[in-house]
Amino acid sequence: MKKRIGLLVLAGLMVMVYSSSDVWAQKVIQWKCQAAYPLVSEAGKHSIKWAKAIERLTNGRLKVDVLPPGALCSVPDIYNYLEKGVIDASVTYGGFYSGLIPESDLQIGLPASYMNWQEMWDGMYNKGLWKVIQDGYDKHDLLQWPIGGEVYYNFMTKFPVTKLEDFKGKKVRALGIWGKYAQALGASVVVVPGAEMYMALQLGTIDGAIYGYTGLQDIKLAEVVNYCDFPTAATVNIALVISKKSLNKLPPDLKAIVEETGRYIAGDSGQDQLYNSYLSYLISEKKGQVKPAVLPESELVKMRKLVKPLYDELAAKSPNMAKGIEIIKQHLKELNRPIE
Repeated sequence: MKKRIGLLVLAGLMVMVYSSSDVWAQKVIQWKCQAAYPLVSEAGKHSIKWAKAIERLTNGRLKVDVLPPGALCSVPDIYNYLEKGVIDASVTYGGFYSGLIPESDLQIGLPASYMNWQEMWDGMYNKGLWKVIQDGYDKHDLLQWPIGGEVYYNFMTKFPVTKLEDFKGKKVRALGIWGKYAQALGASVVVVPGAEMYMALQLGTIDGAIYGYTGLQDIKLAEVVNYCDFPTAATVNIALVISKKSLNKLPPDLKAIVEETGRYIAGDSGQDQLYNSYLSYLISEKKGQVKPAVLPESELVKMRKLVKPLYDELAAKSPNMAKGIEIIKQHLKELNRPIE
């Protein structure tokens, strides 16, 4: 009799276990992705693409609500909200947060570094740069993957540029490490919000701007600049960033899906914006709105020498940053564009 009762209890427990696991398997989990860019913009679309991909890959078990900028927090607060698990994911620009995570500067792309997405991908995933950046993000319980943002990122100016001396005394809009780059080349840096750039250029408040060439058509900068500098100073990234607190609450299979697919979804999504950056310039040139200003190799050699102190400054921030800078410098040497 006791044996029979024991078997009945065991059977009941097994039913409960299987029932609960089945319920867990069917449970729909809702995440919040706080976008840093308007959802209709090229950069804003990455959040939507990632959310749709994750819902499809998890058969609808993980759904992501993509929220417009400012819906839950301001853009400067996004990393703090992610770290606390208040929001689960975001697509944003790492350069906004380099004061919190210095490795963000390595993530966005440094002046005179990687000139196309192939070089960037190789540096990130084959040379070890992604791991260095992730070590910095780990301290804040965040997981990140770069998204290609601009294949052309350099000076757009109202004045012709044939040599580095042409930048001297010119007022240029630039931010963060790119502001230091402009200063290294002799320009005076003016901080102008993106929304005010068009008017600042039109009124002559600034003579140029360092910005992605997508902006030539997106925000009509081709109407107020005359020249675009080549070659690009870098391919510049934004990033998909996920809260590890949120990630660790997922069932193991869903967690694995998010972790294993992140870099590929981000990499694929970025190709659209990279192409549109390329296309934006071609359209602007074809319309006769802008002309290319191509610096000769002799000037590029000078430029890389001027940039070296910026790399050294970043390397001095921490052993991890020094490791990342060394990876980039060795890679650029391999590509025959040494920073020295």
